[in-house]
Amino acid sequence: MEYIDILGWIACIITIIYTALGLPVQVKKNYELGSTEGLSLFLFCFLFLTFTSWVVYGFCKPDWFIVVPNGLGAIFALVIVIQIIYYGNKNK
Repeated sequence: MEYIDILGWIACIITIIYTALGLPVQVKKNYELGSTEGLSLFLFCFLFLTFTSWVVYGFCKPDWFIVVPNGLGAIFALVIVIQIIYYGNKNK
């Protein structure tokens, strides 16, 4: 295994940990509270676009170290965007 592959694995694992711990906890909290008060639709839309851009880049490269963690991030960011829209309209 080359040095660059080791760095790829490290980056992939760190991103998966962040994505797997941070975003799902927020999704669960939103669901339990039935509210997304304090969350920015703008911020999560751009987070979704950021993750999605990395996924597209990863497919073009092709580099699964980029695709997998950012794909997970895109899914969770999209769920939060949907929650913000759903709970925002529900609470008004």
